Amino acid sequence: MQAKMIPYLEFENAKEALAYYQGVFGATNVYRVSPTADEAEQYGLEPDVDLDQLTMIGGFQILGLDVQCADALMGRPTSSTLISLMIQVDEDDSEAVKALTGLYQRLVKSDVKVISPFTTQRQGGKMGQIVDAYGITWILREGANPVTETATQD
Repeated sequence: MQAKMIPYLEFENAKEALAYYQGVFGATNVYRVSPTADEAEQYGLEPDVDLDQLTMIGGFQILGLDVQCADALMGRPTSSTLISLMIQVDEDDSEAVKALTGLYQRLVKSDVKVISPFTTQRQGGKMGQIVDAYGITWILREGANPVTETATQD
């Protein structure tokens, strides 16, 4: 069986969020589809709503990774600290390391909140953590898979 997990984000205004991720994160392959009149009716939207301003589904890529999004048509979205998005690259892939480092440098020059700087970690590699303008936590990691430490018993 093959499967993959794709983050799916909901925004008050996904059209603005897509522009933000394109401008700040350097998102590529950005797309956006507005709802049809039938879909707007299904979600109980006002009949005079400007459908061109709404996003039924949208998406983008960051360092080749897919992220999808939409407007939160069922109510106001809230951010959560329960879930973070991690972008991890192999420390032996110099091109990927350069891209991740460039992403972090671009992010810290914008309106993100740095939780932890992109620095060398005890378990190897580098890692940094930021919260973007929408309250989404991003972890940027360079290295092998995180090492799980096991407790030793005396």
